[in-house]
Formats: sequence, structure tokens, C-alpha cells
Amino acid sequence: MPADKPRILQDNRDMLFTMLPLVVIILLLAAVAGQCSFNPGGPEPGPPPQFNAELALEYDATVVDFPIRVPDVSDEWTANSGMRGESEDGGPGIVTWVGYVTDDSLYLRYSQADMSEEELVGYHTGDPAAPEGSDAVGGTDWRIYRAANGEPIWVTDLGDVRIGMTGSATRAQFTDMASKILEAEPLS
Repeated sequence: MPADKPRILQDNRDMLFTMLPLVVIILLLAAVAGQCSFNPGGPEPGPPPQFNAELALEYDATVVDFPIRVPDVSDEWTANSGMRGESEDGGPGIVTWVGYVTDDSLYLRYSQADMSEEELVGYHTGDPAAPEGSDAVGGTDWRIYRAANGEPIWVTDLGDVRIGMTGSATRAQFTDMASKILEAEPLS
């Protein structure tokens, strides 16, 4: 006849024999559902998502009141994101941007906007900042700002549109993108 022990006197072995079948059942269900995997080396980077930058910018050219440029970037760069939106602070202005993953897995995003240079810098940084330098590319002056995360922001005013670039890309990649943007014929 089993001894009747009060629950407070039961030991850890009783708890183990109760939990073990539950853990086995949970692992079996996870394995059957295919929602569990084990990878001791950790995750490996996959390819960046695909985004049709040309199609998106061609569409944006039909709905915004400023000229849109589609730069002819390197085939090794992958467009992975893009968006068209209004000024973050509720002021007037529309910005359209496309982000690229470069051939060495860095990121460069360029934007086109009908807002002022200060508003465009604020769009990228959250607040306006003073320029810390400039660079001339193709006869055009690009003012260089710095975001809070340390990334550069290059901005130029082409009269009817302001262009901005930011990201973790190298200075050479910023210069290359600036050249490609200036070479591109406006769509609208």
C-alpha cells in the first residue's frame, strides 16, 4: 500500500517524473510541426530581399510634383527597400527613397524630395544638424552631415529637387552613387 505523503514532503524526483513526459510531448509536437530547428553555428546571412526600384520610382514620377531620377547602379548592388512618404513633422514635402545593399554588404539609401535641405536632413536624422563638410562630385556640391548613429548624410540641392544619401557605405560608394544620380535623366 503506497504511503500517503503530504505534497510538501514530495521530493524533486516526483517533479522530474511529472515534467519529463510533458517535455517529451512538447518536443515531439514541435518536431512534427516543423517549427523547431537546431543550428549550433548560429544563423547565416541570406540574400537581401528584392525590391524593384526602377518600377517604384517610375510610379513615383507619376504622382509627385518634382523630377525623379533613377540612377543606373552597379549590377552587384541589390535594391532591397523603398518608400514614398510625407514630411515626418507634418510639414509640407514629399520624399521618396530607395535603399541598396552594396556588393560588400553595406547599405546606401538615397532620397529625392521637394522639401528644403534642412527638412530633408531632419527627415534622415530626426532633427536638423549643421553640415560638417562638403564634397564636389560632377561639379555639384554635396554638403555632408552626420546622423546620431555616426552615418554620413550627403545632401545637394538641384533646384527643383533635393537629393539625400545616407547609410553605412564607403565614401567611394557615396561618390559613385552621387555621380550616377547626377547622370540620370529626370523622369518627370
